[in-house]
Amino acid sequence: MSTTVKFTISDENYGDLCKRAAALKLSIQDYIRRELFEEYNTITPMEAVNKAMSNYSKGDTFTVPEIFGEAWDLPNGVAGQFGKKFFALVESEYSTKIRFTGNYNSKKHAIYEIL
Repeated sequence: MSTTVKFTISDENYGDLCKRAAALKLSIQDYIRRELFEEYNTITPMEAVNKAMSNYSKGDTFTVPEIFGEAWDLPNGVAGQFGKKFFALVESEYSTKIRFTGNYNSKKHAIYEIL
């Protein structure tokens, strides 16, 4: 179970929050969770891109969980959101280096290829 918390901040603080989250390529919600809770998973889509590009060669295929191996311990809903963010990052900023193949493995993880 989860609870939604709402709070009000000034426009100036909101702008600062947006800049901090964007610098880490995190959503505002993920940035706040990361700042407030030490145990919150700190794996980011940007880290996944960097690991993929350093661990795989041209033509290699992979899934996001394979990038992290045993460190990949996100629960299903969170993992799905992470996958969407990874896909969006790849499509918007790394489409000349990584591409979604259009296929999924037996666990329904998207398969990517290094270009």
